[in-house]
Amino acid sequence: MTEIAELRACCLCSTLASRAGRAPWDRALFESPNFEVLPSLGSLVEGWMLLAPKEHFLCTGALRPELVTEYKTLRATVTTHISSKYGSVCIFEHGPGQAHRQVGCGVDHAHLHILPLPFGLLAAAAKFLPTDISWTDADHDSCRSAWEQGLDYLYVEQPVGGGRIAFHPEFGSQIFRKAIAARLGVLDQFNWREHPRLDVVDRTIEASRAVISQ
Repeated sequence: MTEIAELRACCLCSTLASRAGRAPWDRALFESPNFEVLPSLGSLVEGWMLLAPKEHFLCTGALRPELVTEYKTLRATVTTHISSKYGSVCIFEHGPGQAHRQVGCGVDHAHLHILPLPFGLLAAAAKFLPTDISWTDADHDSCRSAWEQGLDYLYVEQPVGGGRIAFHPEFGSQIFRKAIAARLGVLDQFNWREHPRLDVVDRTIEASRAVISQ
């Protein structure tokens, strides 16, 4: 598939390019010149959001260096909002090193998950991960290094600021969603395409609008 065809096929690109007629779950709750924050379809917990660049990038590691400060600033704004409303925050990314990898969960457009989570994600995810992976301390530069090498990665911050990264060629799809769903007792609802959970999404939207309008 050519680069132009990939852009046309990208569901997030088509959403972010549209300035009117968006569904409620496709409307930005927070925004900066080059990024939007959307409520996450398939939210397993209220307050789950996605931070995505308006321009097409495969993963956050692929962001151009001049966008990183803006990205981190908006990320901090969203994190503060979620923590003040819901408590402990977890940040994660399923980071594909190349297009059409299972780890990308079928969305080959960078999107960072920011959500409230009262339990440890890495512990919950252990049974869904390859047995031969190892986690190392990391930050955004680690994600960029992985992308430059074409490596699939999983990135987690919990607590925020304590980044961890792992690499593997066979991660599978929606690993962290499976882990969270299993821990909450709704493993059968991990797939966001099959279970959009719009009632939870609506509560996230209303709670965020209440804060933004103050």
